[in-house]
Amino acid sequence: MSYSIAPENFSQVLTDFCKRYTDEIRQEIADGLEEIGKETLSEVKRLSPVYKGKDKRLTKGKYKRGWTLSATQTRGTIKITVHNKQYQLVHLLELGHLTLNGTMRVYKPVPPIVHVETAEKHAKEKVDALLERIVK
Repeated sequence: MSYSIAPENFSQVLTDFCKRYTDEIRQEIADGLEEIGKETLSEVKRLSPVYKGKDKRLTKGKYKRGWTLSATQTRGTIKITVHNKQYQLVHLLELGHLTLNGTMRVYKPVPPIVHVETAEKHAKEKVDALLERIVK
């Protein structure tokens, strides 16, 4: 395909082309990141533990259902965040913690349930693949 451009209009045509190309790439990245965010949200929900105890005050599955996705775009920056409404539990479940053993002052370790780190690792791999595909 060939174009006929007057020399005095060359800089304007080149600027318009670069802007349009940049906008297309930015939109493709935004769409890809939002899709990766949705996949990460479903993965972390799938991997999240469900309370199986007998305490009636604690709702079964509340932590698992508490995961949400928020996406913001400001001045060329795209931010996708997957977070839980029960943010206090995330690091306790992910990293493990100590708990008192009954009434005695003996601490018993609770093993970690790795679910966020796994989903985050997969999301990073998908973002790298997205950027490689767009650059090529």
